Amino acid sequence: MSRNLPLGDAADVSPTAREVSERLLDAFFHQDLREDCLLCGDVDGARTAAETATAAMSTVFCAEFPGRPRRHAERAGETFVQALFLQDEIENWAAVEADRSQLPSDLVLTCGPAPRGTDVLDDPRWDDVRDLLSAVCSDAGIDETYARRQTEFWRRHGQREAGWRRTALAAHRLKVRAMVPGCSDEEAERLARQFVLGVELHDEWSRTDRDRDFGEIRGVVAAYYQHIFELRGKIPRL
Repeated sequence: MSRNLPLGDAADVSPTAREVSERLLDAFFHQDLREDCLLCGDVDGARTAAETATAAMSTVFCAEFPGRPRRHAERAGETFVQALFLQDEIENWAAVEADRSQLPSDLVLTCGPAPRGTDVLDDPRWDDVRDLLSAVCSDAGIDETYARRQTEFWRRHGQREAGWRRTALAAHRLKVRAMVPGCSDEEAERLARQFVLGVELHDEWSRTDRDRDFGEIRGVVAAYYQHIFELRGKIPRL
């Protein structure tokens, strides 16, 4: 995936686009921080990171879906983060299960015993991830197919399975069409490719230095949101 996919001059990016970009990056940074804290037994750190990620993503979804009732958009953001947390839990289940008796129930999403000896790609809890994303679709007004495709993207991407980029593009085109009603196929593809670029940059994060991690990706994500706002003809109020 080429990194030369500018969506506009950085000088033309609005303060709101920069703010939404920062909130999105904060959400993903604190998702990662929650995972790291959980795996090293820092319960307070994991809980604080979870709260920060959830609040940030709720704000992002309100900016992404300003035509939805605000509480619905906020709830979509909250549920999206729960799906991310469950994805992390599936991918790190051996470590989580080993310490499960020491972890408070609000930090473990799996109810009951998880199947033993199941490959991550075949874990039945991916159905639970899809169900959470279906709830996101309902609240945000996204085509229901997004839930299946986004789950498949996460499932493949976490294990670096071939085809994850193609699946990510297919999922994100559906989200773009919900964020920008009437968006052309060309614009939906362009924004979806910018999203995948953001995923690739996120994959390079050290997860220890926020400013360094955000350095290159800030401009990519801010330009992405600015382009969405321009296509809609209106900058949302946060």
